[in-house]
Amino acid sequence: MFLPQVVNKSIMGRLRDRVILVTGASRGIGRAIARAIAEEGARVIINYRSSAKEAEELMLELKRNGFDAAIIRADVSREDEVRTMFELIKKDYGVLHGIVNNAGHGSATTWNKRFHEITWSDFEEVINVDLKGTFLCSKFGIELMVNGGSIVNISSITARTGDVTGIPYLVAKSGIIALTKSMALSLSPRIRVNAVVLGSIETGWVNWLGSDEARRLINYIPMGRLGSPEDVARAVIFLLSDDSSFITGHTIVIDGGECTACD
Repeated sequence: MFLPQVVNKSIMGRLRDRVILVTGASRGIGRAIARAIAEEGARVIINYRSSAKEAEELMLELKRNGFDAAIIRADVSREDEVRTMFELIKKDYGVLHGIVNNAGHGSATTWNKRFHEITWSDFEEVINVDLKGTFLCSKFGIELMVNGGSIVNISSITARTGDVTGIPYLVAKSGIIALTKSMALSLSPRIRVNAVVLGSIETGWVNWLGSDEARRLINYIPMGRLGSPEDVARAVIFLLSDDSSFITGHTIVIDGGECTACD
């Protein structure tokens, strides 16, 4: 029996025909998640704030490969823009099956500040995107989850360990873990809510490190390497799919064993 070399995964994927929004999806981890979602058969909505070129390139790439993708601009820290985004989703799709709250604020300047250097505005910049954005997108998104669904939030192992740098970031990510648990209790059984807790993933922040510092970091990881955005995407797919239908309110740590003593 002849089998074609290329199989359209949208025909057979675990997320077939579902409508799923990924925030902050134009680059890095969000981009890998959006691509994986499309390859699993979903109709993926790529949210971006300022990287319009990258978002459009991803959408066109997915469409060329036979997948269903769209882009929508919104600053997730602004309630009016989030409300408008979900009004557009309702108009175009009528329903939503999943949300990946990936959008985050990144700044090398803010990250490298020590405690005595941090201002409250530094906290606000990060919390408004990472924590407030997660809340707003979930709040408006659940109104479209008429048939139930799954929400996946993004946190970090530094939320558990603490650190001397990146303090506003890890505070926001700690809040996301608490929010995830509260949402899971509030929205069950119709909507599942989980989080992925990320260790050292190879994205743009690695450029903030010197080569010696990066090597030292890898020495602390039992798996002997940094994680990839695709490592994260595979876990997110699991949490969005029916494979995790009895899992809610939990976190999956993706860190190559870096934080084996955190629990």
